[in-house]
Amino acid sequence: MLNIKYDIVGSFLRPQEIKEARAKFNNNEITYEQLRDIEDEQIAKLVAKEVQHGLKFVTDGEFRRRWWHLDWLKEFDGFTTKHLDKFINGRNNHIELGMIEGKIIYDPNKAHKEMYAWDFLKKEASKYGVEAKKCISGPNMILIDHFLQLGIKDTPYYGTDIEAVIEDIGLAYQAAIRDFYNHGCRYIQIDDTSWTYMIDDTFVSKVEGLGYTKAQVLDWFVRVSTKALENRPEDMQIATHFCKGNFKGNPLFHGFYDTIAKSVASIPYDGYFVEYDDARSGTFDPWAVLKGTDRTFVAGLISTKRKELEEHDAIKERYEQAKAVVGENIALSPQCGFASVEEGNCIDEETQWKKIDLLVSCQDFIW
Repeated sequence: MLNIKYDIVGSFLRPQEIKEARAKFNNNEITYEQLRDIEDEQIAKLVAKEVQHGLKFVTDGEFRRRWWHLDWLKEFDGFTTKHLDKFINGRNNHIELGMIEGKIIYDPNKAHKEMYAWDFLKKEASKYGVEAKKCISGPNMILIDHFLQLGIKDTPYYGTDIEAVIEDIGLAYQAAIRDFYNHGCRYIQIDDTSWTYMIDDTFVSKVEGLGYTKAQVLDWFVRVSTKALENRPEDMQIATHFCKGNFKGNPLFHGFYDTIAKSVASIPYDGYFVEYDDARSGTFDPWAVLKGTDRTFVAGLISTKRKELEEHDAIKERYEQAKAVVGENIALSPQCGFASVEEGNCIDEETQWKKIDLLVSCQDFIW
């Protein structure tokens, strides 16, 4: 069970100072150390603002990342990315997809940018007596990009042995989780949109065209995610978050959770952050599987993609509907982060903080 009643998903809109610094770094006008100093300064300001707005668990807003998932996955040996253009939401976008180039390993003896990021965040959170949360992308994202998005079957180092891939990814995550624990982390959120790829009929058809079945892919996801959590420290909270994609404020996939809920719930997470900000999510019924367990359902009822501010009473009504299905182990959150990629969602910063204030104001019915 998660020791929370309300929480955020993780990312915040990037401040102009970081956007400008990143552009200068990409143009070789400043060094990486200079970029990091600017990131440090802006993250310190963000943490102070999170606390000021009533958050008990804080993140670094993913201010150091270009992509919500790839920047973390690049910490693994044997992983790289491929750049390509893809037509998404009516226009051409330059994107990256992950791919395996060798044996997947997490080496705790190496200097990791994401560990520096964690150490800095923890230090800032300690100034205010709040808890820091580390957000990382999930193991399924490697499988989704490499095997299903890029359609690669003969994999470097592994050949066609997907079982060996799953084993090594799971072991790499175990090593990373232990490394964070040794650096004082006690709350990790594993973000993983892969599940909602598999509720979208169009994507499932693509998967079948590659020679896989939906059941087979869901089995991969369950096994690699469960493997990743083996040998976890007993006093560490580990949650997962998934939504239907969030690319520059636009969803990527459509469908209901009915066919994936049991698979997701079979993985021993302490909590599940699930997107429910509009009718396209369907009912809460699939998550009845969590009732009577020690797992926490975190209802993502506040949109980070739409500028309209939700009504407090409407959130309360939806929250009570969810509670009737999942039981007492329930919490509240936004449905996603505010900036899954550095461009951010189609809202302004003032709206972002109004959404946070709305979340915190719901304490009157969630306790």
